[in-house]
Amino acid sequence: MFGSIAFGQSSAEFEVIEGSTAGLTLTVTIDTSIGTSSDVDTTVQQVTGFANANFDPAIPPFLAMELPELEFNLGTGDVSYDLFCLPIFGCQTLEITVSDFIIRLDKGGVSAPFEGDTAFFPDAPFVSSFNYSVTGDLVNIEGSNVVPDFYSFGADVIPLKGNDLLMDNLLLQTFSFELDPADLPVGVNNVTIEAQVDLSGTMLFGTLESACSPGDFNCDGCVDGGDLGILLAAWGTPGSDLSGDGSTDGADLGIFLSLWGC
Repeated sequence: MFGSIAFGQSSAEFEVIEGSTAGLTLTVTIDTSIGTSSDVDTTVQQVTGFANANFDPAIPPFLAMELPELEFNLGTGDVSYDLFCLPIFGCQTLEITVSDFIIRLDKGGVSAPFEGDTAFFPDAPFVSSFNYSVTGDLVNIEGSNVVPDFYSFGADVIPLKGNDLLMDNLLLQTFSFELDPADLPVGVNNVTIEAQVDLSGTMLFGTLESACSPGDFNCDGCVDGGDLGILLAAWGTPGSDLSGDGSTDGADLGIFLSLWGC
């Protein structure tokens, strides 16, 4: 864990790009005195949110990323279910509204190395919180829930033009929770909800802010031969782009040489 921006690191504040969506698939399983039944429904939600990230080294290609903060707000969604379906008699219907559905990293955050553009966090401490309303033939309850647990999470961080970054290809492990048994009516033993959040339609945009001076790519306090090697290794990529045109080229070399010294 990095802890804070330090030698050789940089940071970026990301925001979810407007228009991002998430597919929310909820599988409901009800256990009653007459048996168990389950059904699944999906809704597409507008997503807002943010992330704060620290990177090492200060410029791409990055070797590691720390996420002190990450939060997604999926707003309010409605899903419906048909349970205990029988010929002639039909099904028992159930309507669920989930509101203020927030998924965030718990305090302390996470860190992981990059494999290419991808950072994968196998045991990230998340907290999911939401309000719910369940109405139907079997259950009529309202409440709220806070679910702390460890989920796998992954993201790509892609350098764009200048210091801009895109966080994309987000992956979040499926998680589940149970409604409070004390809220359930007589005859209903348990209600379990499994949540799958598809973040493939969610992207975050951020701008890299380096703790180092321009041209000091290795953050040793000087613009010198070590930094020149880094610039040449990044030639043709956004990695050491000083001019803001999205590519490391002759213009950047000219700027770099003008910064030479300690």
